[in-house]
Amino acid sequence: MSELDLCSYLGLGAAGAVTLNLLLGMLMSLRYSPLRHWPHRRINLFLLHQWTAYAAVALTLTHPAVLLFLHAPRFRVIDVLWPIHSPLQPKINLAGAGALYLLLLVFISSLLRLRIGRPVWRSLHYFVFPAAILIFLHSILTDPLLKDGHPDLLDGGKIFVEACTLIGIAATAVRYRLRGLGFRPSGAN
Repeated sequence: MSELDLCSYLGLGAAGAVTLNLLLGMLMSLRYSPLRHWPHRRINLFLLHQWTAYAAVALTLTHPAVLLFLHAPRFRVIDVLWPIHSPLQPKINLAGAGALYLLLLVFISSLLRLRIGRPVWRSLHYFVFPAAILIFLHSILTDPLLKDGHPDLLDGGKIFVEACTLIGIAATAVRYRLRGLGFRPSGAN
């Protein structure tokens, strides 16, 4: 496996982890209970959401770090941190960097949730939606071969990210539609 393949796989893993984390977060916000509903088992959604967040952040951080080990094209640390002058696809790489920074903001605010207070944490947590949009945009439009900047949108990896994007959009639409209702028992206020 080449460094470029590793970079692509880490990016795909990040997109998948963000999608799963987004779904778990929305289920939690709707007060979904896996014990009352399917699969009728005790599952700690908060812990699962927390670990998928760790995975998403780790994969999102390591994905661009692999670029530093490529021989051609040559990426510098500044090209990874602020990719506006990166050797290839600077605008779409900037979207990826923006997604990373937004994810880090949400992640760090979650770690500091008790210190900063729930209202501030909740306001910052909504940045996960633009972060997901930027991740999906970056993942779909980036040329994984780092050649001509024209990605094959029917490539297996791209289809996976496109499916993650559609799942994220559908879940967000359902969540918006159910705002104020959720999965609370019928007698609850």
